Amino acid sequence: MKKAALFAGGWEGHDPSAFADWCADLLRAEGFAVNVYDTLAPLAHPDSLADVDLIVPIWSSARSAHRPEFGNMTKPEEDGLLKLIAAGCGIGGWHGHMGDAFRDRPTYHFLIGGQFVAHPPGWPDNPVPSDDFIDYDLTITAPDHEIVAGIDSFRLLSEQYYMLVDPSNDVLATTTFSGEHLWWIEGATIPVVWTRRWDQGRVFYCSIGHTLDDLKVPQVTEIVRRGLIWAAR
Repeated sequence: MKKAALFAGGWEGHDPSAFADWCADLLRAEGFAVNVYDTLAPLAHPDSLADVDLIVPIWSSARSAHRPEFGNMTKPEEDGLLKLIAAGCGIGGWHGHMGDAFRDRPTYHFLIGGQFVAHPPGWPDNPVPSDDFIDYDLTITAPDHEIVAGIDSFRLLSEQYYMLVDPSNDVLATTTFSGEHLWWIEGATIPVVWTRRWDQGRVFYCSIGHTLDDLKVPQVTEIVRRGLIWAAR
């Protein structure tokens, strides 16, 4: 039986426990044994997680360098995570829970292959969070890859993530910015879904997932389900 470790915590405003419940149900339906941790401490002792096939970070720690209450990742925890993935454990996740966590740990972002920087029009600050949601297109760019095979490009109402990304990523889907909110990024095409390797480990990321409703969009659910299974192999 495959084993998954979900690390859910940080800022409660993003309700990490609800996302962890959703993900745990998704993985258990695929035959995984799932453990959910509300602390990162086990990562500092990687030998205790040596039999885990998949790690899913669900950690709202944006701007953690300035807000320690969001739950920083310590150097021993980061080192333990890197050791586990390099040895063959997979890692996968979505949105800010993975792509905007642990900003003070650049090697973590080297591992996952990207870093969130903005979601226009919510830049630099927007007092009305719902105004950050826009209609945008997700374009499947690798239709033969098992994670997105048979899934057509689709439109979504949510945060459109602008990310800095590693050129070695294997990009499966992208989005293109209109320039309506920031004229100077008009036409910029940014990866939304990608995979990559970290030594012997597989990495999967999807930038969709600000709300649980985002993850429950059928195409998104299927991409995340397949991506997590892919990473666990």
